[in-house]
Amino acid sequence: MNDCIFCKIVKGEIPSKVEKETKNLLVIHDINPKAPIHLLIISKKHIQDMRDDNGVIWAAAGKLAKELVQEKKLTGFRLVHNVGEAAMIHHMHIQLLGGISADREV
Repeated sequence: MNDCIFCKIVKGEIPSKVEKETKNLLVIHDINPKAPIHLLIISKKHIQDMRDDNGVIWAAAGKLAKELVQEKKLTGFRLVHNVGEAAMIHHMHIQLLGGISADREV
C-alpha cells in the first residue's frame, strides 16, 4: 500500500526506533506512548488485520510478544489488536503496553 505508514516504516522510508526484527515482524517503539513501555509488533507484509492472516503471522506475533514480555520482565501488561472501525491504521499490528496499572484507561 502506497500510503500505509507501517509499510513505509517497514521499507525504511520513515524512521522509527526499532526494538527487534524477525523474518515476518518488526517491533518498534510507539511515537506517542500510552505507557512506560509501548511497543508495536508490526507485520512486514501488508495485512489489514488478523482476519486476513492465515494464522502464521498472528502466531509469530503472539510468540514474539511473549519473548518481549520476558525480556522486559513485565509482570503486568496489555496486548491490543484493533480491528475494523476501531483501528486507526489498517495494517496488522499488536500493541504491547507495559508498566501500567490495572485501572488506567488506555
